[in-house]
Amino acid sequence: MGRLNLYLLRQLIVALLFASVAVTFVILFTQSFRLLSLVIDNSSTMWFFFRLIALSVPTFLPLVLPLGLGVAVLFVYHKLAVDSELVVMRAAGVSPMRQALPALILTGAIVVLGYFLTLWITPAANRHLVALEYNMHDNFAVLLSRPGNFNDITDGLTFYARARGTGGALEGILMHDVRNPAMPVTIMAERGQVTNQNGQPELVVFNGKRQEMNIATGQLSQLAFDQYTLDINQMFNNATTRLAEPREQTLGELLNPNTEAVNQRSTHERLMAELNERAVTPLLAISYALIALAAILSGEFNRRGMSRRIMGAAAAIVIVQVANMSLSSLIVRQSWLTFTLYLAVLLPIAICIALLNMERLRAILRQPAPEVTAA
Repeated sequence: MGRLNLYLLRQLIVALLFASVAVTFVILFTQSFRLLSLVIDNSSTMWFFFRLIALSVPTFLPLVLPLGLGVAVLFVYHKLAVDSELVVMRAAGVSPMRQALPALILTGAIVVLGYFLTLWITPAANRHLVALEYNMHDNFAVLLSRPGNFNDITDGLTFYARARGTGGALEGILMHDVRNPAMPVTIMAERGQVTNQNGQPELVVFNGKRQEMNIATGQLSQLAFDQYTLDINQMFNNATTRLAEPREQTLGELLNPNTEAVNQRSTHERLMAELNERAVTPLLAISYALIALAAILSGEFNRRGMSRRIMGAAAAIVIVQVANMSLSSLIVRQSWLTFTLYLAVLLPIAICIALLNMERLRAILRQPAPEVTAA
């Protein structure tokens, strides 16, 4: 049995790696268009694109691994059935549950890896991914490189440049600052240039005018200048701190939410829905593996193939996945339905275990009742 388990386990691992990599590349292919568009729209570099791609992988890996496992179990056990290897094992007295043991061992490893991803790695990846996207949006070099657009650098601060001149210079500059509503400031200049002073970025504008309005008195102050220097970092540092979404929060932050985050960004229901989703997602590996095992190992073997069983198993996996995704969104609004999220994953597990043990149950039922002798 030890050699048999290693033989099956080795084939399952190879199939799992192949299926997971294939599904990952398909998802990355679809995601790459959005990420590439984001990079191009923000005039960023390919380095940012590859960083976004790398950070995207852990965000969907907890869903890819269970799917890859289900595909691997279906493929390997179907191949064994067609080659009559499962028939030989069954004739040697190996029960369906014993045949399923290597797949269950691999499933246990995937569940542990899934919890490691959902509880620690995926939230960290989401946080870094969103921070990188915000960094691309808020990068001053990106904002200043969009001639002809009004760019909101931060709340209350708008920047406009009519065109980009030679040597990276900006022409026709307008900056409107209403972060202090009592004293709005408008700066207009013919041209400007981004420079570095002691490692700090600065915007130097030439031949312009600075206007400041005192709303209380209605007095307008004007200053004409030949050269005026603006500290860009100071503009960004005045921005408010971004509050993390539930998908970015750690397990400790979900269990002990920040009061400000709950009031301003996330409701308690969203936090609990995220927590329950993280608890359920790794269990999908057990459900998918058992669906595949029950489809192949329960019932009689057919060397000509088991297309109906495979199609049924694939449909069951899709139904469980769709139900999981739908219920994850539903319990945000209807928290009392949280139990259905667990039911959608655990019910197929119970049904498949019963199917795999059906032969043993039938054997028990066929045993004759013990004779009762009269005293």
